[in-house]
Amino acid sequence: MAVVVYGAGMLQGFAFTLVPALATVFTAAPYHAGARAFGALFVPLTLGAILGASITAAIARRRSVLGALRLGIVANAIALLALMVSRLAGPFAYDLLLIDTAALGMGFGLNFSAVNELASLLPPNETVAVTLANVCTGLGTSLTPILIAGFVSVGLWELWPALLLVAFIAVLVLSSRCTVPARTRMAAPARRVSFVLVLFATAALLYGFCEGTFSSWATTFVHLDRRFSLGAGEAALTGFWLALTAGRLAIAPLYRRLTPSFAYVTFPLLIALAFVALPLWQIPAELVMGFILGGLACSIVFPYAISLSLDALPADADRVAGVMVAALMSGEGVGTFVVGILRDDAGLPLVAIYRGAAAVAFALSIVAMLSRSASRVSAANSRA
Repeated sequence: MAVVVYGAGMLQGFAFTLVPALATVFTAAPYHAGARAFGALFVPLTLGAILGASITAAIARRRSVLGALRLGIVANAIALLALMVSRLAGPFAYDLLLIDTAALGMGFGLNFSAVNELASLLPPNETVAVTLANVCTGLGTSLTPILIAGFVSVGLWELWPALLLVAFIAVLVLSSRCTVPARTRMAAPARRVSFVLVLFATAALLYGFCEGTFSSWATTFVHLDRRFSLGAGEAALTGFWLALTAGRLAIAPLYRRLTPSFAYVTFPLLIALAFVALPLWQIPAELVMGFILGGLACSIVFPYAISLSLDALPADADRVAGVMVAALMSGEGVGTFVVGILRDDAGLPLVAIYRGAAAVAFALSIVAMLSRSASRVSAANSRA
């Protein structure tokens, strides 16, 4: 089970970062996608992720959580096929990218929701296992820019989606030999959405906005706005994801000292600091360090939000992961799309946009504090 859960999480990370990593490829023929068109790719991705995450609980009740995971893998496979074929589609190349991101969003919503739910049932405990699942996803997201840069340099970027497709099929086959633990919590139908879950979902949405503003525009900021090499832009994106992953890996074992409730509220302040500091740096090494700071600041917020919300809402646990993933992807999509509009239509440079995003990070800290306080009351009531 652990191999399937962590493997699916890692492959989802690889697939999820393909579009940002190929941002400069999409500016050339046959795509010719400017900043607004690139940002628009995240609209179907967001809608697909919301839909996928929203139906995960219903699918799990009928086919088990593994059934939801398998459907997510199939959706990812469709996305990868659309991406591979797009380069040969001539005037329809961009349309296939829209299909790719829509299917990827659906796959992410289903797969990542199921991965987080299944991970919460693995040893040694919920907090560590969920964080490790997110670490695996982070490894995939962080390695993709490096791998894509190599494939692009030799004109064979389609080879990487092809390899991912084979790997997804392998996990799909392995999943057929697994059974869902009897204590899975996605089987019971949920009632109404609690106010505590709304608060956690709002925090996840704001966090997704911050993460998307960093990650989706890292290459563009360094390569096009600052006019440094494409390699420097890919290094910035890679640095962000590697730092995010390393932060999760380093912080997870410290959950007794650096408690989830404390880190969940304070790390958004570090995100705000990174947004303020990044525009001040000028040379490639400084910019890469700026995105590394952003990755470290973002590292633990979402895994701990998932863990705290599951702990606070045992009666709502059948849909917590789905709602949180849908909120995360909504924030990612809104962040990427809005930044594209501001940059292309309003003429705002990314320097100004990054400074303004610090306000979103401050709002995240406030919402995290409110949801933490409400979750303590909810958890106490559930134990009574």
